[in-house]
Amino acid sequence: MDKQAQWDIETLQKTIGVIPYEEMGRDAIKRAIKALEKQVPQKVKKYKGLNETACPECGIAFGYYEYDDEKFDYCYNCGQKLDWESEVEEG
Repeated sequence: MDKQAQWDIETLQKTIGVIPYEEMGRDAIKRAIKALEKQVPQKVKKYKGLNETACPECGIAFGYYEYDDEKFDYCYNCGQKLDWESEVEEG
């Protein structure tokens, strides 16, 4: 896990509601938090019955995990950073 990104996320979350921002400022902070969250690697889902892998954030299927030679760093659909080292097996 990217400790700096996690720290940034937590710090920004604490400022919402504490520091008086205009609505537009709060929205900008929420977008920044969402972007930083995408930088924290999430475990790839592995569907055993279907032999497929999928993004943990948006759920898009990447293909058959037994044949996948290409393991990319980010989801091509939503941009979530992926952790292939510790895939989560789903039903």
